[in-house]
Amino acid sequence: MKTPMNWLHGFEATARLGSMTLAATEVGLTQAALSQQIKALETRLGRQLFVREARGVSLTAAGTRLYSEIAPGLEQIGTALARYQAPQSKRLRILCNTSLAFRWLIPKLPDFNCLHPDILLELRTALWRPDRYGYEADVEIFLGPGSSPQRSEKLATSPIVAVTARSSLASSVPTSTDRPIVRISGLETLFQNWIAIQKARGIGVVDRAETDSVHSALTLVEGGMGWTLCPSFIVQPKFDS
Repeated sequence: MKTPMNWLHGFEATARLGSMTLAATEVGLTQAALSQQIKALETRLGRQLFVREARGVSLTAAGTRLYSEIAPGLEQIGTALARYQAPQSKRLRILCNTSLAFRWLIPKLPDFNCLHPDILLELRTALWRPDRYGYEADVEIFLGPGSSPQRSEKLATSPIVAVTARSSLASSVPTSTDRPIVRISGLETLFQNWIAIQKARGIGVVDRAETDSVHSALTLVEGGMGWTLCPSFIVQPKFDS
């Protein structure tokens, strides 16, 4: 008896996303229906493919082997079918991390639309690349260091600078040399190095807040909460460095 292809598609999506909820949305099923398909596949193979956990699922050794063998084949089938589909209206799907989208990309999109009015833009944002949740983008643009996926290209490099709002400088207490800072999680080493430089200059540093993105840190700094670190190319004129 042949194994239904929809079972394999459901298995592949669950293995890739690590979540039956997200996989069910991708393949167009309810979570209960997808769970039944996975159980049926496990029964057919006589192997447990997933370990059910509180925050999702993880592959067993057998599941890992199965995924490594069928995923390339399913991708090849999808690529082959795409070549025979009727042409659709032009659509550009962009996945961009939140800070880069708000501070750099979105202000440029109206000009892009004027140059290419026939292209429908579809924009999704995420804090980090693993947050893509199965969204199949045509292009992914992310800000920050770290390993890059295959077939990626570095668009630009930019120095990290310390910035504060000009209004904060005007309202600073003259007798205080302490600099309040808004930290960004994931940039701990950069902040430690900057703090060490300030202390070497006799300038104290006081933690004011911590957030998970450059955009939210800059928003807090705009409100007068002190200093933060960010790539120089997304700094607005309202900041001083």
